[in-house]
Amino acid sequence: MTGNKTIIPFWATLFTIAGVIILCALGTWQLQRLQWKNEIIEKLHAAYENPIDNLNLSTLKDDNFVYASITGRFLFEQSILLGHTIKDEQPGKFLMTPMETEQGTLLVNMGFNPNTQPLETHALKAYQGQFVTLAGLIRKPTWNSFTPENNPENDLWYRADIAQIAAAKNLENPIPFLFYADHALKELSTEFPNNERWEPSNNHARYAIFWFTMAGAFMLVYYLRFFKKAKC
Repeated sequence: MTGNKTIIPFWATLFTIAGVIILCALGTWQLQRLQWKNEIIEKLHAAYENPIDNLNLSTLKDDNFVYASITGRFLFEQSILLGHTIKDEQPGKFLMTPMETEQGTLLVNMGFNPNTQPLETHALKAYQGQFVTLAGLIRKPTWNSFTPENNPENDLWYRADIAQIAAAKNLENPIPFLFYADHALKELSTEFPNNERWEPSNNHARYAIFWFTMAGAFMLVYYLRFFKKAKC
């Protein structure tokens, strides 16, 4: 039968329009995040391709990514274990060890440390006070609102808050950047650092496609439910 007048349902139309607007907004936000993440990755690649030997830490800016080698005195006894992570199905944390340099004290991410390895018996403890040279990426530490607050009284650390860690561990002249070490140039003979070169995940294009697809599905369901049926 044809010629039936199509009656536009008010509430269904309103909810569909609102849903499509929200889903398209989420897709657009993911596209913006994609552009932002691509810019970060470009800076990272530029840093990895242009390592610096004699870095002036005082010239670093918050948005800098610098790959460099750093020499300093290893302060293992003031190390902390940060966050929670899993590697090869084994739970653990990140070993963060201060390094005292001529320009200040730099907190060094030495990589994954399994929960079965306490700091008291760690192999790196033998290097306390020694001068070592490490290569890695220097960047501003970040965390999000879902990251738990640190608990210095119980030595529980989740955020790489340099100022808070320095106060708890009595670190002098802390540098407000994190050194993400990926290998040792001399002195260290253990398996640490065990980091791979850091690069953030970039799934924003896939997320954007998902949200725009959902918006299209909303409109298709609305059309099939209220318009195609009316024309039959």
